[in-house]
Amino acid sequence: MKILIRQFLGKLHSWSLFGWSIAQSLKLLGHEVDLFSTDGIEHLPPDLKENLIGYTLENQSQVFGRLPDVKKYDTLISYTCIKNFNFYLNGGKNRFGTWVFEWKNGFPTGFAKNYKYCDYLCSPSEFGKQVFMEAGIPEQIIKVIPHGIHAKDYRQTSTMNLFTKKKFKILVTLAQNHIRKNIPGMLEAYGKAFTKKDDVCLIIKGKFKPVKMQFDISLKECLDNFYFKYPNHAEVKVETNFIEDMSILYRSVDATYTMSFCEGFYFPAAESIASGKIAIAPNWGGQLDFLNENNSLLVNGKEENADPKSMYWESKPGAIWFRPSIDDAVEKLRYAYNNYETLNKKVEEQREDFFQKYDWSNISKQFMDLCK
Repeated sequence: MKILIRQFLGKLHSWSLFGWSIAQSLKLLGHEVDLFSTDGIEHLPPDLKENLIGYTLENQSQVFGRLPDVKKYDTLISYTCIKNFNFYLNGGKNRFGTWVFEWKNGFPTGFAKNYKYCDYLCSPSEFGKQVFMEAGIPEQIIKVIPHGIHAKDYRQTSTMNLFTKKKFKILVTLAQNHIRKNIPGMLEAYGKAFTKKDDVCLIIKGKFKPVKMQFDISLKECLDNFYFKYPNHAEVKVETNFIEDMSILYRSVDATYTMSFCEGFYFPAAESIASGKIAIAPNWGGQLDFLNENNSLLVNGKEENADPKSMYWESKPGAIWFRPSIDDAVEKLRYAYNNYETLNKKVEEQREDFFQKYDWSNISKQFMDLCK
């Protein structure tokens, strides 16, 4: 088949990771793949540059290369906000739009109607499907196709030096310094769970970015507040360097951790399981499609009204997210600290089954199975 993927492909973004991975897998399956990036080409993988037919810079209209003629393709795929479906998918056939919205009861006004510009709206999780249905999108249009991992990367054994002598290393992956990531809550639980006497280090993979949007939060300010409140805190390190193969980082730690208020899928949890490492995560959201009592420690909590400032397109006072319990997170962190070798052995035993289900080659085939 001749396939067009048109979306973010140029920056380090979960949407880009989806696009790259689907394109690479479809190529291996023998399909002809064209790419059009809507946010430049800075981080486009070298093996995909031959597939690039054109691009624009983010939020700009000037076209470099050429625009695609959607009518010439057998399949159109785009991971993009549903409001863009009219521009990226309209007019073609086998139109598969992928997206997820992280809040319940907060769907942006006027977005839902754009489902008509795709043949299937592909959610990466059952949670995402429910959010779409609550917004009025017909169930028969929605297909749940998860995101994936590259099994070949996670079968490797190489590790990296994290420059800590601590025995138990906990990884927090922050792709975005956004309010919904609950960075203060994540640090609060860590501060209550451990002191400098504990043989533990929190590794934060993230960047110190300026606050530009209402939904941004300052990682530096969060850390400064944490250091002030918990002067006897356990070790914390921030890894800001670009890591080309993230599987190396996951193999170098003993557990992963998040206190995020809402996630539509949560890539790091999948990468954690693929690495044979226990995931500590909220008991709510898209990650529950693959996290369970056999491979994770799920933090209890309660649904509540979300902070309207946390939302991306429209602030809705009635939107719902999940507040994980600090006290329960402290218990889960301490339990992981004392039992991580046994816990990770159980996760290790599940890896091959996880690879079979979540390798990008299998995910790509699920998209192709939708073709008419």
